[in-house]
Amino acid sequence: MIRNRKHTLAAALVATMTFAGVGMAVSSTDTIKDRQDAMETVGGAMQKLGAIAKGEAPFDAAVVKENAATMEEHLRKASTLFPEGSDTGDVETWAKAEIWTDHADFVMKLKTAEAAAEAMKSVTEESAFRPALGKLGNSCKECHQTYRRPKQR
Repeated sequence: MIRNRKHTLAAALVATMTFAGVGMAVSSTDTIKDRQDAMETVGGAMQKLGAIAKGEAPFDAAVVKENAATMEEHLRKASTLFPEGSDTGDVETWAKAEIWTDHADFVMKLKTAEAAAEAMKSVTEESAFRPALGKLGNSCKECHQTYRRPKQR
């Protein structure tokens, strides 16, 4: 009887550990998908701002503010989406290992981009638009150069 109880407890422990491991893999995969969604939203908003810069869309302070706010919100969210252990999952990630080996610098670059997006929200004059967009674009580029590997197409 005692032996059966030990086997039952051992089986339950193995099952718990197995399910916990599966949960961690799903969690990591979900985290990767969430951060990809956040960054794709940031990219979409940047494209709308880029269209203004290229003259493909007219300058509109409300459009600038809306897209900058979207970027700021999703960059802030992204700062929570790179926890230790989320470097692999069941989906491909373009995040480089340096995100976790130099996490303080990564967070600083992310905060710089977030601050540039926040500053972009207050742009109401076309003359201030390009300099603000340059700062925002450069902060994104600097982070991507260091912490994102190119997507293979």
